[in-house]
Amino acid sequence: MKKSAVAILGTVAALALGAAPVKIIFDTDMITDFDDVGALACLHALADAGECEILATVSSTRGNASVGAVQVINSYYGRGDLPVGSPKGMGVMGAFPGAKEKVDPASPLGEKAGGDGGHYKYRKLLADYPGWYRYADADDAPDANEVYRRVLAAQPDGSVTICSVGFLTNLRRLLETKPDDISPLDGRALVARKVKLWVAMACRYPDGKEYNSMWDCESSRIALENWPTPIVFSDWQYGCDCFAGRAVAEMDAERSPVKDVFAGNIPSRDEIRGDPHGWLIRGFGMGGRSAWDETAVLAAVRGIEPYFNAERGMYRMVGDKGDDEWAPDAENGPHVRITEKLPKAEVGRIIDGLITRRPKGGK
Repeated sequence: MKKSAVAILGTVAALALGAAPVKIIFDTDMITDFDDVGALACLHALADAGECEILATVSSTRGNASVGAVQVINSYYGRGDLPVGSPKGMGVMGAFPGAKEKVDPASPLGEKAGGDGGHYKYRKLLADYPGWYRYADADDAPDANEVYRRVLAAQPDGSVTICSVGFLTNLRRLLETKPDDISPLDGRALVARKVKLWVAMACRYPDGKEYNSMWDCESSRIALENWPTPIVFSDWQYGCDCFAGRAVAEMDAERSPVKDVFAGNIPSRDEIRGDPHGWLIRGFGMGGRSAWDETAVLAAVRGIEPYFNAERGMYRMVGDKGDDEWAPDAENGPHVRITEKLPKAEVGRIIDGLITRRPKGGK
């Protein structure tokens, strides 16, 4: 895929300047980390403000509580009927990447340090918010392929932005779909016709292994090599020291699944003061959790220009162990990675302002 510098940056700039709400499909793993919750909360706050229209919210993991957790957040914001889905037959399964078995969301919750790792927080959401979701087990949700194809086929050409903050399984599977009764186009042709931009939280600059791109590295390779529209990356390097979430953890709210997740998983201020370097390595600061996923949402809805600078080039997967590398190409690179423009502390405060907004509707 070759795009001129003018074409790709013009596409991205148009997102920020366009008057119509940005049409978004949100793709999340919702498996161990919880910046996914912050990203989905930001997206709903932006939708409440009329800045975007959420078309679907799909999970890139299976055999776990991911879809149910997404539906709890959607219901909190009054959008419990949004289309949801999960991958079938491939990709990350269970409570954590590398798990060999699915985790049963209906099994006794047990202790936080039990065998379900970081996924405990999502099983706990289902236990704490009964009736707010339809699919306790992601495997019972519709196939993400069908959700993507139906949503894309129904939208105007060149109108949809995909924001992925998890594994790239669904994007690979979508590209490989065949023509069907939903659309006469195969997956790649459907994406080329309907999708304006893909914004991905993935990859590590300038090279290395990053969680979202490494754990289903074959899907990452296929998706990045074959995607027919521009891709913007909020990579590990940008988000690692941009913190958000403590504000929502400490806000006054009678009942909020977003607050519950952040309050239950952010170390205290005293803990951070006691070992700031150790917590930084783990992705925590005084402001909260590293805001990898939330920054992807900002770029997807509001565009690059207000908050970020951009570097053109190409991310690609190398080898078969999940490594990636960035190749700068200021003239013909098909990808853009965001870099610092506004101080990251200020970006974190903007994210907190979105996450802490009260829903216009909802539970």
